[in-house]
Amino acid sequence: MNEITPLPEMEIVDRTRSWVRENFLYMRTDWKLGGDDPMLGSGVIDSVGVIELVEFLQRTFGIDIADEEITETNLDSLNAVGRFVHQKCNARSGAERRPRQVA
Repeated sequence: MNEITPLPEMEIVDRTRSWVRENFLYMRTDWKLGGDDPMLGSGVIDSVGVIELVEFLQRTFGIDIADEEITETNLDSLNAVGRFVHQKCNARSGAERRPRQVA
């Protein structure tokens, strides 16, 4: 049986940082984007940017993000994104390892 090994949190953060830089900070190359810096409140991304971020995370990391999970707690900083996506990947890989019950 193939086990899925979730990416380390820091790799998720690094990929997300690169994507944010390419898509939102390409004109502001000197902008320092720390792991805990707010992306919403600081103007890095806006409400449309959040939708683009969610699409990027779903596509890149193979997760589904429900509407109720689109919160500042989960998506406002790179470290928050890293924790959130890492938890989602762990939950997914754990579910895939469990045998299915047949009625």
